[in-house]
Amino acid sequence: MIAKYGVFLLGVAMTKRLIVLLLLLFCTSVVYAQESNILEKVENSARSWLGLVDSGKYKESWENSSALFKLKTSESEWIKLITAIRASRGAMSARYIATAASGKSLSGFPDGEYVVLQFYTTFPEKGLAFETVTLAKAQNETWQVTEYSIK
Repeated sequence: MIAKYGVFLLGVAMTKRLIVLLLLLFCTSVVYAQESNILEKVENSARSWLGLVDSGKYKESWENSSALFKLKTSESEWIKLITAIRASRGAMSARYIATAASGKSLSGFPDGEYVVLQFYTTFPEKGLAFETVTLAKAQNETWQVTEYSIK
């Protein structure tokens, strides 16, 4: 009788552990799916903005940037800067995401939600470049470019 009761208790303990494990697995999957969805939105925003730059639509790229971007760089400064940078490189050949990181505060920016994406990009005239695109989450829940650099 005691042996049967012990086996029963062991079965209950195993069932509880299995339920906890399944709950953890489910919660992890939900969090991963949410993070994956955010990264997809951010990457799509970055690639859309970079598409404007790639096609020489520099004014539109400035207009589609965040307010922080516009405060740091006037439209005329941006157009002059990006024209000089991109003219010497030629058309973009390929772009691959290298890294992604997120944070609530970045040096030189007010606290908020930020994602920094880095891309390996190839150009016919200059070969491989390293582009960094920083995006900020806007009040309307979209992601806007707030800083761009290329090396």
